[in-house]
Amino acid sequence: MGMSGDYFGERTILMIPGPTELHPAVQKVLSTPIMAHYGPEWLPIYNESLKLAAAVFKTKAEVFMMPTPGTVALETGVISLVEPNEKVVALVNGFFSQRLAEIADSVGAHTIRVEAELGTAVDSSTLEDVLRKNPDTKAVLAVQNETSTGVLNPIPEYAKVLREHDALFIVDAISSYGGVEMEFDAWGLDYCVGYANKCLGSIPGTVPVAVSERAWDAFRRRKTKPRSFFTNLGVWRHYIDEWGPIGHPYPTTISPHAVLCFKAAAEALLEEGLENRYRRHQTVGAAFRRAVRVMGLETLPSEKDASPVVTAVSLPSSIWKDGGRVNQIMLRKHRIMVGGGLAKLHGKIIRIGHMCVTASSRYIVPTLAALKDTFEELGISLNDGVDAFVKSMPKNR
Repeated sequence: MGMSGDYFGERTILMIPGPTELHPAVQKVLSTPIMAHYGPEWLPIYNESLKLAAAVFKTKAEVFMMPTPGTVALETGVISLVEPNEKVVALVNGFFSQRLAEIADSVGAHTIRVEAELGTAVDSSTLEDVLRKNPDTKAVLAVQNETSTGVLNPIPEYAKVLREHDALFIVDAISSYGGVEMEFDAWGLDYCVGYANKCLGSIPGTVPVAVSERAWDAFRRRKTKPRSFFTNLGVWRHYIDEWGPIGHPYPTTISPHAVLCFKAAAEALLEEGLENRYRRHQTVGAAFRRAVRVMGLETLPSEKDASPVVTAVSLPSSIWKDGGRVNQIMLRKHRIMVGGGLAKLHGKIIRIGHMCVTASSRYIVPTLAALKDTFEELGISLNDGVDAFVKSMPKNR
């Protein structure tokens, strides 16, 4: 079955949990000339992009964009809303939630880590207990979609618990924004970071951030000033208010193409319909996990905790010492790039993203065929997953 590059030609296809394949609408924008990132022609474009970003967050709260990696936008929230020695509860069940806790540590917060086993989510009743014992908690930090383990955390359940307490809710929705249900206002979130280059299928370079009125109030009531310029909500507030009218509501240069691409991707998402997009990710994710199990492999989280946009596949222990070979063969022979395990899961899992355009048979079918061939090359014979996937998909597609 020597199908090196037969599926996609020479171009490598990204079946990783980001960066993702670009939406065709984004591809078009990339060949347009540069614009200035401020001024009368830019202002309506930027404002429209913020409206679209707010529609995906489902919020009437203030939304702005940062021309940064997602981590910097998260750091801005923690540095701005948490003062040294204030208490923070971090829900930790993987690499990215652990990173959020580390950001809190670096601010000098008193960080309480509430941990769950890798591949599971922290129970909301555990969060309830911790908050009852720590009524002076300033903020709770959580990741909606933990890509390192393929777990979707129950943000609405956590938010419900938080409503009984006075803590701010800071949420990393970087790898779920535009792919998984999000209700910033209805759930009562306070600071949430989305992303362009995962489920939205755009390019990296601009990061949508939603901030509740409650969070702005908490920021204004700080006793100390944040010890930072760029990652300081006060600085962003100043430029939004002072320079907003000239179409430059940010303290720095931003990438016009990143914003134009974000706008095109968000328009495409709203045209597909939020509910339709979310359902498509759920359907494809469930069918893909089922196919992987039919092949004879295991998926890491239970179905109840499984993410609709990324699947963590457990590798048989016989190849742990050589786990990276799966990724190498997929890339070299099939031109399909899949993710590896991070930290403790290094060499023990592979991670496959199905986000935006890759959440479709066109991408999943070749990936399943290539996986079977790759494992055969490693001396492990698997059942066919393609048939199982196709049978699990709704007939009307």
